[in-house]
Amino acid sequence: MRSIHDTADSGAAAGRSGAKALVFDRIRRLLRLGSNSAGSTIVEVLISVIIIGIVIVPVFDGLLGGRMMAARRGEERMALRLIERKIEQLLDAGYGSTGDDSDIASVNVVSGTHPTDPSIVLNTRGNSDASDDVLGSMTWTVQDVDWTSPGDRVYAKNITVQLEWPSGAPRNSVDVTFMIGR
Repeated sequence: MRSIHDTADSGAAAGRSGAKALVFDRIRRLLRLGSNSAGSTIVEVLISVIIIGIVIVPVFDGLLGGRMMAARRGEERMALRLIERKIEQLLDAGYGSTGDDSDIASVNVVSGTHPTDPSIVLNTRGNSDASDDVLGSMTWTVQDVDWTSPGDRVYAKNITVQLEWPSGAPRNSVDVTFMIGR
């Protein structure tokens, strides 16, 4: 047999479970309403696209900038190597070297600016297509320098080697000055 207390407890439990069911039912309806609403879906997609755009654009910009900087540094390293080779050629030729002054293979160290055709290929970019080459111009300017110190007379030449690139609209240049003595 059931007592009055048992009946009251079961009614309260049924009331509590009914209230829970009502709350859960309302939550389910709200969630379904939000997920089926076309307007809220479009807004969510637009917000996602904007956030992705804000994040991705600077990342790609940084990658592109880094690539361009690496290419420029490679050109600068190549330019320094070419100038170093030219300085070694002029030093090996010596103080009184003269000769053909037609192109950059010249080792002429007579006063003046050399050569008459300063064209040089800085970088072939690893392919056989000449239109991709980075071209520049290399010149060297020679000035006679002599001075007298007590009991001594010094004869030397001040040589400045300059490399500019790209040809036509130089944006970069490297200059190195050195002296060669007799």
